[in-house]
Amino acid sequence: MLDRRHALGLLALLLLLFAGCKSDDGLEVSSTYDPLTRFPAQASYAWDDAGSKLPTDPRIQALDLDPLIRGAANEEFALRGYSEVAAGAPNFLLSYELTVRSWIGPDKAISTASFSLLLSEATTGRHVWLGFARAPVQIGLDSAERGESIRKAVAKMLEQFPPSQREN
Repeated sequence: MLDRRHALGLLALLLLLFAGCKSDDGLEVSSTYDPLTRFPAQASYAWDDAGSKLPTDPRIQALDLDPLIRGAANEEFALRGYSEVAAGAPNFLLSYELTVRSWIGPDKAISTASFSLLLSEATTGRHVWLGFARAPVQIGLDSAERGESIRKAVAKMLEQFPPSQREN
């Protein structure tokens, strides 16, 4: 029994080490927005540190994902005219949440990472845009590969950002 528990623990450790989302195979992405919100072509945002969440699992914390997530989001939002501000009053607040869910069954084990970006109005705190990505966890990637996987997921999430507010 100890050997099985040890093997399951090792398997869970390997599966839970969030290593990024698959770029084309298994990556599910969606986004939604408040249609009453005006999304200008250029705007500013600040990171909402209190709203950003990573799993408390020390194995995931050891991957130092926060700078990878923020770097990818900052790059992709900048390409769309939205810039991070360190001081002053931003138009929006940006936060993220990452969760990892694992299922271990008699025949197989599955681990899925879910990642969301949330944009809120800075003045009201009202949620105005949400991007969501989910993919099977990949193991064995180094930090650069994890960063690239996160960047690809964020880029795909933001493909239609800022939202078009005109009917076609």
